[in-house]
Amino acid sequence: MTCRKLAVPALAVLAAAAALPAHAQRGAPAATPVLTGDPLRRDITVPDSVPNISGTWSPQTFFRTIRPMSGEETPFLPWAKKFFLDRSAAEASGSPLFDPNANCLPSGVPRVLPTPYPYDIVQTPDAIYVGIEVMHSFRIIHMDGKPMPADFKPSYLGYSVGHWEGETLVIVTTGLNGFTQVDEEGRPKSSALKVTERWTKKAPDLLENIFTIDDPKTYAHPWTALAEYKWAPDVRFNEYVCEENNRNKPDASGKLRHN
Repeated sequence: MTCRKLAVPALAVLAAAAALPAHAQRGAPAATPVLTGDPLRRDITVPDSVPNISGTWSPQTFFRTIRPMSGEETPFLPWAKKFFLDRSAAEASGSPLFDPNANCLPSGVPRVLPTPYPYDIVQTPDAIYVGIEVMHSFRIIHMDGKPMPADFKPSYLGYSVGHWEGETLVIVTTGLNGFTQVDEEGRPKSSALKVTERWTKKAPDLLENIFTIDDPKTYAHPWTALAEYKWAPDVRFNEYVCEENNRNKPDASGKLRHN
């Protein structure tokens, strides 16, 4: 579905330029330089009181299916279970139904969490920027404590607010539209979805994300899944242009092509 070409820089330069002046003006306490081996990162600082998660990370979790880490079955409401089973049957018959990604729409949250494409994280005092190679997506995790604006228009990646609880970064995302799926296998979601992530650096080279899916219009109760990322300092983003040479675009009937 994609054509990947030129290597491009990460988000670090933009984030550094935006974050450092405000940091300096507030007279913030001394912080530890982020030394990731990438010269673009050397002048970005994070407080000593929180872990440093800046850098490039490679997802380790199989991306096609998001299932409860408890081992239980996905707690579908009746309509959602029928929707999912109908999709599965259509795919098994060789006539898969419409997937928003096939029209180059963003994966959205939480589908983007266990993506097979690399993450590039830039950590600043006011926001954490998460670049995702797939379709040039990026997230902004607002760390200023302000809630989602009242006039925020629901979007694919929603509005994310974060805070630290000890060594764990807690991210709550709301304001999501209902136009995408939970995962590639076709679990549905609605605009009522709230996703709560807990990012913990389990080792210097391992970042764990335990995320909870809370969608009362789609699932009988909240359920939790896992994504993991390995430190990948040698990885550089490539260009991802979904619209170019898209071999899986749906036909007029909504069936996916397999060219």
